[in-house]
Amino acid sequence: MLRIRQLSTGAPCGPVAEGVWVDVETPTPEELETLKKTYPLNPLALADAQEIGHWSRFEQYPEHLFLVFRTLEAPDKVRSRTERVSYFYYPDRQVLLTWRNEPVEYLEDFWQRFYPVSATALWHRLLDRGVETFFTHVEGLQERLEDLEEEALDRDGADFPRLILLARRRVVAVRRLASQAREALLHVERIPLLGSDAYLFRDLTDRMGRVYEGLDAARDELSSMLDVNLSTQNNRLNRVVQRLTVLSALFLPLALWTGIFGTNVKLWVYELPFPVSTLFLWGGLVVIATGLALWMKRNHWW
Repeated sequence: MLRIRQLSTGAPCGPVAEGVWVDVETPTPEELETLKKTYPLNPLALADAQEIGHWSRFEQYPEHLFLVFRTLEAPDKVRSRTERVSYFYYPDRQVLLTWRNEPVEYLEDFWQRFYPVSATALWHRLLDRGVETFFTHVEGLQERLEDLEEEALDRDGADFPRLILLARRRVVAVRRLASQAREALLHVERIPLLGSDAYLFRDLTDRMGRVYEGLDAARDELSSMLDVNLSTQNNRLNRVVQRLTVLSALFLPLALWTGIFGTNVKLWVYELPFPVSTLFLWGGLVVIATGLALWMKRNHWW
């Protein structure tokens, strides 16, 4: 697909050498030849644009400026597929060529709502929409972290650490995308050709820096939550072991007492007659159990 708009009016037009926005999606060989005749495309940049899954990067070629910008396809979820747009910018001609191999939601939305704007401003607006996908993801991630914080103290089982590790893996993946995008924007803002419009791209770099910091904080918070959950489970296990220890400590002297004197109370115990020996045996058991229980209670064993 090949479509062109005039930047001054927003009206569709044919291949024009100056003042247009050229949008390309998986062009046919004929459309690609038409592009090459009107807009010089560096072979290395063209190869990067056609490549699937290329990371964000910027390069200044003799023919044009070139930027590959990868953003999130669905900001509320991190998927293996991301939205990627390649920008060919011709400052002298005021031409911006956007190349994509698949539909990109925010670019399509901007095309439908296009209004007259300069090529530099158009480039900034499109990049701004791409940066916004990272902010949307970070906001959703913060809400998810609040839910996980509550679950970290209350939830048992081996599934919670798995949820934390999956969430951390997603954060690391988005952080990698944000790092590459930020690095590419840093190169863009330093281009002398942008002149007085350079501050627009510095703002994008600052915003990507905040995204990067937010993702770093989220990664550290997830690690802390995992530690809290493991500590909580260890504390619960310790309480169970403590209860079992208390029971063992209670029954150990009782077992010793009955082992010494025997449970057959018909036998004489220390030359005592049968009724007295029975009271002596059971009374000793009660006294030992009660004394140990009170001592353990006093020392906060249970």
